[in-house]
Amino acid sequence: MISVCMATYNGEPFIREQLQSILIQLSKEDEVWIADDGSTDGTLKFIQAFQDSRIRVIPPCKTPLGPIYNLERALSHAQGNFIFLADQDDVWLPNKVSKVLEAFHDPSVNCVLHEAFIYAQNESGEWIPKEKIFDLRPPRHGIWQNALKNSFTGCCMAFRRELLNAALPFPQKLPMHDQWIGLCAEKTKKVRFLNEPLVKYRKHSHNVTDLLGGNRASLKQKLLWRLRLARILCAGFRR
Repeated sequence: MISVCMATYNGEPFIREQLQSILIQLSKEDEVWIADDGSTDGTLKFIQAFQDSRIRVIPPCKTPLGPIYNLERALSHAQGNFIFLADQDDVWLPNKVSKVLEAFHDPSVNCVLHEAFIYAQNESGEWIPKEKIFDLRPPRHGIWQNALKNSFTGCCMAFRRELLNAALPFPQKLPMHDQWIGLCAEKTKKVRFLNEPLVKYRKHSHNVTDLLGGNRASLKQKLLWRLRLARILCAGFRR
């Protein structure tokens, strides 16, 4: 069984196409958990219009949680043996699920990180390919290597339930959920990198992380994040 976990917030321009690209690849037994963080546009309306029993929407909390801890809500509900992370604004390529599950045929693999195309809009509003994520963020193994410079991009990740159990609950003040899950995976030394692009990552002005322009956080904030991660790692992943 597959659980797809997604955090949404004002994703009306993208959510329909993304869900279509996901649902067509899932079986009747699979599930899509969506945690909404208080969307004020038509995001929830478009999700409800699917009328698909595989989609389970978690209503927003009274206070917005932000993308990391909102996604944690979706992850905490997941029941599948394999957990796929999904952004609200991307598009899954038709062979994403089959290719990732094929990698999991190796019982020693507990996390898969795959390549993705980066798309940006031109002046006419058309989405055109720019680069690939691994060109900008080459994947590499190692806990400290990924603590200093993260290789993991959430929309390109899937993992076994055992890893989910190890990653939850998220530590407080976590800078990036994908980096944390990747570090938990690197601790087991069971990560597989797939060089095949399986997602269209759509770059736009509201992306939390700008893969073409770099993270918008200040140098001071990045140093604080690394210090926080270092403390967690030195404590042996204890929270």
